[in-house]
Formats: sequence, C-alpha cells, structure tokens
Amino acid sequence: MDGGIDLSCGNRNFVPVHLGMNLPLLFARRYLFAKRNTNAINIITGISIAVIAVVTAAMVVVLSTLNGISDLVDTIYSPFDQDITITAAEGKTFERDTLDLERVLAMPEVRNSSWVIEENVLLRSGDQRRVATLKGVEPQYLAMSHMDKYMYDGRPSFEGINGPAALLGIGLKMELGVPLDDGVFQALEISAPIRGRKLSKYQQRAFETVAIAVRGAFTMNLDFDSKYALVPLSTAADLLQYDSSVTALEIELTDKKSMDRVAGILRAQLGPAFTVKTRYQKNALMYSTNASEKLFTFIVLSFIGLIGAFNIIASLTMMMIEKRRDMSTLAAMGATPSVVRGIFFSEGLLIVVVGVISGLLLGLGICFAQQRSGFVQLSDSVVEAYPVHVMGTDLVIIAIAVFTIGLVASWIPLRMLSKRFLVNTN
Repeated sequence: MDGGIDLSCGNRNFVPVHLGMNLPLLFARRYLFAKRNTNAINIITGISIAVIAVVTAAMVVVLSTLNGISDLVDTIYSPFDQDITITAAEGKTFERDTLDLERVLAMPEVRNSSWVIEENVLLRSGDQRRVATLKGVEPQYLAMSHMDKYMYDGRPSFEGINGPAALLGIGLKMELGVPLDDGVFQALEISAPIRGRKLSKYQQRAFETVAIAVRGAFTMNLDFDSKYALVPLSTAADLLQYDSSVTALEIELTDKKSMDRVAGILRAQLGPAFTVKTRYQKNALMYSTNASEKLFTFIVLSFIGLIGAFNIIASLTMMMIEKRRDMSTLAAMGATPSVVRGIFFSEGLLIVVVGVISGLLLGLGICFAQQRSGFVQLSDSVVEAYPVHVMGTDLVIIAIAVFTIGLVASWIPLRMLSKRFLVNTN
C-alpha cells in the first residue's frame, strides 16, 4: 500500500498505519474499542468511563440546580431591590436637587427610576397594630418591580376610589385585618414620629398620622409579605415631613449584565457625596453565600472525580500487562519509549473524553427533564419543583476540570508503570 505499512499488534489483527497518522492515538483508539479476550480489562475500562460520566453528570446537575436556586432567590428579592440604588454617603436623606436626575436618565442603559422614601412606621387598623417598613415610591416603581405578577388581591395601583391608596404585604394585611378599598372608609392609619420632636416632650404630638385606603395586597416571600407597605411618594413625604428630601433613588436598567459598569460610571459622576450600589452589592452576604456554596460543591465533586479517576490507573496497568508483546514488537521496529508511553497516555485520555462527553449529555438530559416535567419536587416552597438553570460557562469549566483530573490520573503514574511493565520494549 502506497504511503503506509501493515503492523501486527500481536493478536493477529493487522492495522494499516499511514505515515502521517498519529500512531499512539491510533493504537489507543483500537485498544479502547476492540474486543478483548480478557474480560477484566473491559470491565475496569467500562467502570472508569462510567465513573467519569457519573461525576461529570453530577456536576452538571448540582451546579445547574444551584444556579436555579440562585435565580429563584434573585427573583424573590428583585422587586424591592432595583438594579442600582443611590443613597447619601452621610446621613439618611438627601435633597432631590443635589442629584442630577436628568443626567442619570439620559444614560442609554437606564430604563426607569423612582425616588424612594423608606422609614419604619406604625400601622393600625381597628384594634390591631403592627410596626412595618413604609416605602414611598413614584407610580412607575410598580412597573419597575413588576408588581402585577405578585398581587394576591386587589390591584397594583396607588389610585384608590376616592384618593391615594396603599399596597400591603399579604402578611401585614392578614395581621391587621384591614379590608380593601370600598370607597367609604380609609381603614388603615399610618403613624410616624415627626423629625425633631422628642417623645418625652411632645408625647402624642410627636407623631404624624394619616389615614389611607388599601388598594391591594402582594405576596413575594415571608420577609417582604410581613414587612412592607407601599404608598405614593407624596403621602410618605407628607407623613414624615420630608418636603423635597428622599432616602434613595432606585434605577432599573435595560440590561442587567451592565450593572457593575453603570454603577462605576455613576460613582465617577456623582462623586463622594453619594453611595452607589448594585442589587448584588446591597445583598452581598446572600449572593456571596450562594457563590461559596457553588464553589464548595464544585470542589467536593472534583475530589470525588479525582478519586474515581484512579480507576484509569487500574485499566492502564492491566492493559500494559496484556499488550507487552505488542509493545515489544513496536520497540523492535524502532518505536521509542515516548511513543510507547504515548499509546497508553492516549488510551487514558480517550477514556476521559468518552466519559466527559457521556456525562455532559447525561447531565443535560436530566436537567432538561427537570425543566420540562419537574419530576423532583420542592415541597412547602414558593415553587413546586427544584429550579434548574444550565449555564454554558459551567459546562466549559466542568469539562476542563474533569479532563484535567483525567490528565493527571493518566500521566503521573504512567512513567513509573511504563518502567515496570514496558521495560523490555526498549
């Protein structure tokens, strides 16, 4: 045959080898997929591939589940934590005219914004009282927060039948027993201390009280449902006597991925008088905990994969014993020790590649089935089934990590084993 030679591998199977082909890879591929008389090698090789596949699939499933849970947490908290929040660097409030709102809104990444007044107040309905967090916002804040998705009862609006109205978390509404707006009674009373007045001196006159109807009730999570009352910004300003002062400016972006970049631009524009935080920075502990859990899980699964990858050593060891005659034939024909070692190193890499590809497909299949059918349930939670979010970056990292583990498991012991079992090939 022009340009090639026929090589016997000691088992009467003749392999045509072209001069331009990768000899170690060719032999490794033939040894991996060819039928053998020694069943033990087949079994151990199969176990090696299965271990790599299972570990890879477990990484895909577990990390995708953690991504889903992180997305769920982000969804739950995002209504009250807009993409970017601007507050005063010193003190609790700042004057609106000290911040150039038009310049902020002119940024192409900014979709909408709302001035915010947030303060603890006392809610009362009949004989029921409850301390809550009052959040005065502009009407567009309801759209920024997608409040219509979270309404349990009533309407997502600050416009009552006869005037301004409030929105309560369902927990507050149930505890206070306050009815929805009927156009007659303003059943909810909101009391707040007047700035500059001491309770010991002014007693009852130290508090300002307004009566307001309740337009609807929302439900997001147990914390928000029992904590927040939303009212128009003007109502909160009148109650707290803030005049033109606010506690924050909350901003919604067109692209959530640009939060850090836009926040950096705003910090440079606004200077040291203001603090600019993204949603993730406001809840740094929560998000860093999720990231730490994901990293720790990945490390644990990687160690399990490292332990499992040592099956490759057993497979390569037995194959070296079985193929000593083949290697002696190659050595007699002029094959160098590096070529001989390369055959078994390529064998180990092929085991890893087959295992990684099988594991990725298996893991993606399980994730897809969970997304479609939700066969793993999440009882007593805000969702019926475990959320799953497959990220391409995770797949790449998993493939690199498992392949590196297989590389180490194949290469480190190979030099020692080749000296022991392939010493006669030289």
